[in-house]
Amino acid sequence: MKYIEHLIEPNRLLLSWQAQESKNRSRYVIGELVRDGEKVVLRYFEDTADYSNAVEHGFTGHPAFQIKKSSTFDSQVVEAFVRRLPPRNRSDFYRYLEIRGINPDSEFSDFALLGYTGAKLPDDGFELVHPFENISEPFELITEVAGFRHESEIEKDSVNIGSTVDFVPEPDNSHDKRAVRIELDGKKLGYVDRGRVELFQYHLKADHLVRGEVVRKNGTESRPLIYIYVTIVPKAA
Repeated sequence: MKYIEHLIEPNRLLLSWQAQESKNRSRYVIGELVRDGEKVVLRYFEDTADYSNAVEHGFTGHPAFQIKKSSTFDSQVVEAFVRRLPPRNRSDFYRYLEIRGINPDSEFSDFALLGYTGAKLPDDGFELVHPFENISEPFELITEVAGFRHESEIEKDSVNIGSTVDFVPEPDNSHDKRAVRIELDGKKLGYVDRGRVELFQYHLKADHLVRGEVVRKNGTESRPLIYIYVTIVPKAA
């Protein structure tokens, strides 16, 4: 496993939600967690199309932060999401980190841990996304290929660890003009996750170096998963 070389402490995380029952299991960016010193506030994006679409597909808020009560929460926010992770004192916690490209010897906050792991559970659709905002130095991340099961032109067994991939904006995409396609040898693997699409669009439009390689394959036969190790080098670096 390749380790992420530059761990960036975030001040903000995006909260995304995947509709479990919709036909295409669409993912929506529905809120943010903002850190100000020791305090973290969760705010839902009530005035966005993603939020409205999520509500139409059954979104009612995180179980600990129901939208019928408020759109902003400032109590026990980090604690609620950290409970979605294995505890740091568990004997196999180092392995949990390694699988996600994090050197177990690194020092990082719980807030950063949430951003780099996503804090995903298998059945509720929530994921946290590190937006890597206002960063001028090189950095790395590991991201899942969205839509691989339905969109890929390549079978999972033909995708080799270490293979390089390309990121191609797809402005004519009928579902999302911001879409960024992931290609292997000129064939579509899938897409950049919607929570990270603005990040990729920004760096691709700025002609920064955006390099990716296949780093992990897992999942099941019915839901195969491909993960990409991404290196981004801004021109100023």
